[in-house]
Amino acid sequence: MRDYKTIIYEPGPVTRIIHNEPERNNVMGAEFQAEFLDAIGEFEKNREAKVAVSLAAGKHFAAGHDISNLGKKQTWEKGQSNQWSEARWRSVCDPRKWVYQLWDISKPIVAGVQGAALASGGQFVMLHDVIVMGENAFIGFEIPRVSGAAGGDMQLWVGYHKAFELACTGWNVGAQELHRLGAINKVVPDAEVESQAMRFAEIMALMPLETLKLTKASLKFGMNRMGVREMLWHAEETNILQHCVGEEREKEFYRIMKEQGMKAALEFRDGPFEKYGYNRHKATEI
Repeated sequence: MRDYKTIIYEPGPVTRIIHNEPERNNVMGAEFQAEFLDAIGEFEKNREAKVAVSLAAGKHFAAGHDISNLGKKQTWEKGQSNQWSEARWRSVCDPRKWVYQLWDISKPIVAGVQGAALASGGQFVMLHDVIVMGENAFIGFEIPRVSGAAGGDMQLWVGYHKAFELACTGWNVGAQELHRLGAINKVVPDAEVESQAMRFAEIMALMPLETLKLTKASLKFGMNRMGVREMLWHAEETNILQHCVGEEREKEFYRIMKEQGMKAALEFRDGPFEKYGYNRHKATEI
């Protein structure tokens, strides 16, 4: 087990993995992903560990990928092709390097979610086995308004029509709605997210380890027979293709970010939707 920079790893029968970058709103960066996979690998190997709890320090659970860093990696100039080739994007977005590794973990993982979980952060939440969310927590997919495709795999959890709404409007969906749709397990007061996630894990940890693993394997077998792995793959495929196209609105978004800063870029992205009641800081009705 190595020294971690982005997470706190607390092994035990109920193992805790805490994303600890609150100053960056717990962005889903490459370093975090590598460290989380390393920690979850340690959890898998530990025979004393039965259940993992995934938490995050600070106001938000996960801010999605680091779009400010993404803006530096591409040309994003009108009339010019992106610097990254399709092969490069396929390497970065290969589901075998992140999504499949989370999906295939053999032991239960509980998520305790507060604040926002955006784009890839929302996908990260849904790959957990039990999800506890604070009453003001939400998942959002705003970034497809300018860059990439996201949320296609949400239909696995919320159904086709709601997933279509989220992916094609960029709207946020709140914890209560996700619970009503059966996508998460419990909604609790914001101050109780960690304790209630731990309670779920402690109850499951009373079960025999092989019961937990075999039950999860059986349920995942059924999900995979219904096409989950293919859907997860295709969600990444559509995201890759969108980035390779690099539409003019996407390039304008990153140009504004470089020249005027993140606040101006977000206003460019989200401003047209605000007159319909959109608020990037919470879930609202469409």
